[in-house]
Amino acid sequence: MGFFKKSAVFASMLGSLSFMAQAQHSDSTYLVQFKNGQLSQDLLSSLKVIGQSGGKVIAQGALSAQQIDELNQIDGVILEADYGLTLSSNSLNYFNATTSSLDDLANNELEPYWLRATSISKLPSATNDISVCVIDSGVDSNHPDLPLNIHGYHSVYAGFWDQDALSHGTHMAGIIAAQSNGIGVKGALSDGAASLQVHKLIKTANGKNSAIWGGNLIEAIEVCANSGAKVINMSLSGEQYSPMTMTVIDRLAYDRGLIFVAAAGNHGSTEKKQQGMYDDALHYPASYHNVLSIGALETDGTIASFSPTNQHIDFVAPGSKIISTANRSHYAVQEVVIQHSGSVSDSVTYTQIDVGISSESMHTVLPEQCLYTLSASDVHQQITERTLSYQTRQGLSNAQSSCIAAGGKVLLVNYAQYPGSRLKGIDYYTEFPTLLVHQWPNIVDTSNMSIAVNSYHNDYVVGAGTSQATAIISGGIARLWSQNPNWSRTQIIDALKSTSHDLGDSGKDSVYGNGLPNFAQALVYLQSGSTPSCPQSWYRNKPYEGGEQVTYEGKIYSAYYWNKGASPAQAPKMWQELGQCESNNQSQSTQTDPGFSILDFSGLETESSTYSCKGLSLMCGGG
Repeated sequence: MGFFKKSAVFASMLGSLSFMAQAQHSDSTYLVQFKNGQLSQDLLSSLKVIGQSGGKVIAQGALSAQQIDELNQIDGVILEADYGLTLSSNSLNYFNATTSSLDDLANNELEPYWLRATSISKLPSATNDISVCVIDSGVDSNHPDLPLNIHGYHSVYAGFWDQDALSHGTHMAGIIAAQSNGIGVKGALSDGAASLQVHKLIKTANGKNSAIWGGNLIEAIEVCANSGAKVINMSLSGEQYSPMTMTVIDRLAYDRGLIFVAAAGNHGSTEKKQQGMYDDALHYPASYHNVLSIGALETDGTIASFSPTNQHIDFVAPGSKIISTANRSHYAVQEVVIQHSGSVSDSVTYTQIDVGISSESMHTVLPEQCLYTLSASDVHQQITERTLSYQTRQGLSNAQSSCIAAGGKVLLVNYAQYPGSRLKGIDYYTEFPTLLVHQWPNIVDTSNMSIAVNSYHNDYVVGAGTSQATAIISGGIARLWSQNPNWSRTQIIDALKSTSHDLGDSGKDSVYGNGLPNFAQALVYLQSGSTPSCPQSWYRNKPYEGGEQVTYEGKIYSAYYWNKGASPAQAPKMWQELGQCESNNQSQSTQTDPGFSILDFSGLETESSTYSCKGLSLMCGGG
């Protein structure tokens, strides 16, 4: 498909929505699990119920020290500090292209290479509706390349689900379900039944309500499950382990048969891989037992430099040069240059604070009225409390008005610098182009300044990260499962494990996990009624029925009767030993194997690009 013409293309380096490790919503915000009737009305009035199963309730709220003491004295009540997620978002990156442009996707359609690499393209069209829930930044629901059957959930905190805070959620939605309609790209559910649910977690990328909290994630998962989703895509990750979140996922996996898929993170490094060190930090929710942890491949089939390696990786999928839909209303600032003091030009590092609906590329005057400086106390409050005072927000609003009155078109926000004071964003909502500047240039004369802003805006964008790999797996599972909705989650997962391309050491390893799924072979496996030689491993949080089999320490056991939390070693009277488990259904694969077509590119995918995100982020570059 050689129809691309222009010489430069932006690459949206969309990685994972990131948890800020060990961050707290505030010193007094907690997740509380209790039984109906256990709490006083005073306690209940401080809590918002975010999940409920049987007689157990999970709630979220800000609690006083006295309330915390009261809860700690009630038997059976579980208290957990609400862990924080935040967006480490800067701006989209350029990459140099030689022959093509995303603009031509308005009149032509691309079948992405990853559809062939995973054999998703060989599956029959989706014949039954297997709903996928995308927990993310929202979706541009009216994008012409997305299916009509998209539904979502508004919230006071995150706003309208059909207004993407940037492009991350829209990008994931396109990978999963971009339609075969003669334009743009194809997604995993490009033909046949395609149903998406969207749960939006953030209002803006780096401004007001840009942090995601554990309670919000739990609530999103519960809403997805109660709305009929069978596959839950979580292209987000972080280091904070939450027993309460894990318990919710376990319950819904076993009670509802849901499949959870999550990004392993983008914190891997080439250096550690070269040294044979495959022990990158575990990130969650990917590393919970009942979540498929997804790593990313380069276009040559090797593990991506940014993809982490650890014992919890389940599968890998293409995670580089992933072309998908973008939020058509979002202008992502790419580069900012200030001209001052006659002929001096300085590039600045920045974070885009505005919502991106009017930050077009521009070269314009920069009046002094368009400069605003946060005080040291403002910076301290933003870092410690994740908020700004009303007076400071009003000051920003007044500065914006003064800037507009002076003929300015962009507001620059500087801030007091001291060790550890770099801000990731500020608690401020605005639609006026506003940039948080991290390193102010040495300007002698501020009376005659101009500013050049270069922004990206397109219906499609190229991304890289384990987020994209995760969406590929979610979409593939939905299309596979649609062939027979009566298959169980265990059957689907076993089929993928048994038929995947084993790219690393024989069997499951810490780099590629079980390998690259071969969805076409998984379908053959399921239709033939095949079962794995070894059942799934015993897990302490799963209830087992009499006769149900598990693998434990290399041996196969069968439960005599219902039990939970009792391993064959701890409770030998509950389990019958059946024999050794010696099986590896996978075959060692190479890139020349039939069906392993990861090098089969088309058009834009042949363009040269690199992924340069450090850590976890929705986007990277620009500062």
